[in-house]
Amino acid sequence: MKPGNRHGNVKWCQITQSASALADERKCAGPETERLRDLSACPQTGLFYYRGDQMIKLEQITKQFRLSNRTLTAVDAVDLEIREGEIFGIIGYSGAGKSTLIRMLNGLEKPTSGNVTVNGMKMSSVSGADLRKARQKVSMIFQHFNLLWSRTVAENIAFPLEIAGVKKADREPKVRELIRLVGLEGREDAYPSELSGGQKQRVGIARALANDPDVLLCDEATSALDPETTDSILDLLTDINKRLNLTIVLITHEMHVIRKICHRVAVMEAGQVVEMGNVLQVFRSPQQPITKRFVSQVTESPDVKQAIGQLIKENPDGTLIRLGFVGERTGEPVLARLIRTFNIDVNILQANVSQTHGGTFGSIILNLAGDESAVAEAVEFLHSEGVETEVIERD
Repeated sequence: MKPGNRHGNVKWCQITQSASALADERKCAGPETERLRDLSACPQTGLFYYRGDQMIKLEQITKQFRLSNRTLTAVDAVDLEIREGEIFGIIGYSGAGKSTLIRMLNGLEKPTSGNVTVNGMKMSSVSGADLRKARQKVSMIFQHFNLLWSRTVAENIAFPLEIAGVKKADREPKVRELIRLVGLEGREDAYPSELSGGQKQRVGIARALANDPDVLLCDEATSALDPETTDSILDLLTDINKRLNLTIVLITHEMHVIRKICHRVAVMEAGQVVEMGNVLQVFRSPQQPITKRFVSQVTESPDVKQAIGQLIKENPDGTLIRLGFVGERTGEPVLARLIRTFNIDVNILQANVSQTHGGTFGSIILNLAGDESAVAEAVEFLHSEGVETEVIERD
C-alpha cells in the first residue's frame, strides 16, 4: 500500500472548473504545508482548497456511436480536471453519458475526438501492451460486483495479481492486507454465493486495489445496496481515500452519495457537463434546473414536497422564501432576530440540515405574512445577514 505523497509547500488553490486559480490569500489564508490528502473548507467561504497534482484531464472529449440511421452523441465536448487524492462525483440520470465518460478514463472506450490523460498517460491514444499496463493503475468497481463465482474471497482478490504475474508467495501477504483493509477477516474462504451484497462489494474493492492503482473508478457501486449498506461502503471508500491518497471517480444518480463523500461534483445532462463545483457550493446554490432536482433529493423528499404543497394551499397569502445556511451560520439565531425585529408572521414549512464533505448546509422554507413593506424589509434583512435567500413563486 502506498501512503499519501507529494506534500510540497504549495499555496492553497481553489478548486474551480479550470482547477488553476489561486485563492485570495487575504480571504482564504491556510497553512501552505498541509498534507495533500487533508482537503479542508475555507472557514470564510465554505469552499474547498486543494494542493494536489493533476491526476486526470479531459480535453474536449466527444464520444459518438454510429447507429443504423443516425449518429448518437453520448459525450459532447467535455472538459474536466481532477486532482490527485480527490473524490470526484459525476451525477446524471440514465442516458446522460456518465457511464460512457468513465469508461474512457481506463480506455474501455476511445473518444471520437479529444484527449484523455490519466497520471501523465494519454489513455485516448495508447493501445496494446501500453494500454494494459496503464489499466493496472486505473481500477474499477461495478454495480453488480463482477466476481468470479467459482473462486473464494481470497482467490478473487488475488486474481489481478495472478494476471500481472506476481508470485504466489508475494500474493498471499498482499491479499491478507487487503482483506484486513476492507473488513473481511474470517471470510477468506467464503464463496460469493455465501456473501451479502455489501460483502461482495468489499471483495470488489479489495480486488480493485490489488495492483496499487492511482485511480479507482466506481460505476454505480452502491446502487444495488440497501441504504445502511450503502453508507458502510461509502465510509470504506472515504477511509481508503484518506489512507492511500487514492483518487476516486464515481458515477451515480443519487445525490446522497455525492453529499456523503465527494469533494467536487459534475452534473451531466444530454452528454454535457452542465454544472460543476465544490459539493457544498452546489448544495448551497444550484444553478441548473437538473442540479436543483438532484439537490432536492436530499433537501426535499417527496413526502416533504407533498406536505409543503398542502401547507401552501392552507396558507394562500404571504411570501414563500427558501433560506440557505452554510457552516457556522446553521447554528445562528437569525430567525429569532427576524421575528423580534419585524411585525410579520413567520411560518416554518420545512427545515433540513445536511452534512457534506465540506461542511454543514441547512435549508428552511418559510411563509412570511404581513404588511408588504415589512415583508420586503425582512427579506432584505436576511440578505444583509449573509443568508442565501430565494423567493419561491407560487404555482
